[in-house]
Amino acid sequence: MIKFLFFLTGFTFSSLIAYEATLESKKKFAVEAGYCGMWHSPLKSLEFINKLGDKFPLDSKIRFNYVSGLRALLELNQGPKNSIEAVYTGLFHWRNDASNTDINSGLWVPTNPYTNTDWTNFYYFHYQYASELNSGELSYWRHVTPRYIDYFSFSWLLGLRYIDFRDSLKMNNRTGEVGDTASVKVVNQMFGGQAGLEMQFNATRRFTWAIQIKGGAYADFVSRKTVFNDLGNTVEIINSKQKRVEKDYTLELIPYLMYRLNPIYFKLAYDRVILFNPVFAPLQLDKNKSVDEVYRHNYINFQVVYASIGFYW
Repeated sequence: MIKFLFFLTGFTFSSLIAYEATLESKKKFAVEAGYCGMWHSPLKSLEFINKLGDKFPLDSKIRFNYVSGLRALLELNQGPKNSIEAVYTGLFHWRNDASNTDINSGLWVPTNPYTNTDWTNFYYFHYQYASELNSGELSYWRHVTPRYIDYFSFSWLLGLRYIDFRDSLKMNNRTGEVGDTASVKVVNQMFGGQAGLEMQFNATRRFTWAIQIKGGAYADFVSRKTVFNDLGNTVEIINSKQKRVEKDYTLELIPYLMYRLNPIYFKLAYDRVILFNPVFAPLQLDKNKSVDEVYRHNYINFQVVYASIGFYW
């Protein structure tokens, strides 16, 4: 009986070693899903809020909290040196609102000529600001040296990316008993290409640490709608709809750790993304801009931490 147990243990151990070697060198598919937490950098240069006086609790910035989202990955390997990867990151929703009374201030309303009435002098102001982000990637990876096997691995990628970034601002001045409402809604739909590099270090047969660098350029199909109501919400002084195609860019840095227990692996990563030139809703109310212009010269930082579990075979 004891000899049989030793034989069974040795056979199982040998099988696991052989099974792992096969998986590392010949795996065809990988599926990964995980939790994401994302920070959205503060929005600055809010010229229209500066008209509201010193008492308004904003300090000329709109700040955002940490929010939760999802990341999912599907990978197809064509041998040890070629792979196709699809990644979805999204379901991020930011909300921010504030109000104040007895501010006795005016708000810049981009009409031409300057015809609004209630927005020039009011005692109450409330805003609600919201942003949403979703992203999808499809990339071809060329692994110059095989991953997870050699101590050092180097890879490069070429791919496509879609980013959907939505921004909206709703305002109310409550002049008298009724009050007036206003809103700016923006949709950035970005289609483009990206390229990148990955340097991977396999400290042991199970533990890997790596860093990715990616950059992208996009055609941003922007749609923006601005509405202002006046005189107790009885008169619509602005109803402007704009559609433009602009140029946007991303720069991304992703260091990550991976631990493999075949056929399962665990990944922990930090992702820093800078998005250049998106259109933000509040910035469309700059006093130096017309309501028929789309103001986009800005950038935003996203910081992401994600933990995921994957299966490969």
